[in-house]
Amino acid sequence: MIALRLAILAAAFGTAAAVLAADGTAIYAERCATCHGDGGAGDGPASAALEPRPRNFRDAGFWQGRTTEQLTQVVKAGKPGTMMPPFAGTLSDADVDAVVRHVESFRPAARAH
Repeated sequence: MIALRLAILAAAFGTAAAVLAADGTAIYAERCATCHGDGGAGDGPASAALEPRPRNFRDAGFWQGRTTEQLTQVVKAGKPGTMMPPFAGTLSDADVDAVVRHVESFRPAARAH
């Protein structure tokens, strides 16, 4: 009986995590891919017209010392001196967290696992 309950809880949490990841993927596709590219390489259709160019999330150098909190702050507040807009007030905190998780999936070490 306990094993069944644990299995149900594990399935529910797994499903919730998949939904959160899917939401981040969808938000990224809608709000970020135009500049950062579908694969996060900074090569979206609008990237050629932007100066400075959008971040390449596939670049290992970008991730050196980078924290989740820093990514969250940039998504919320934007990046001065670039075309990166602020999404505070546009995206909920949960949406920001979901898109940050998606961006973190581009980290080269994350792909190696």
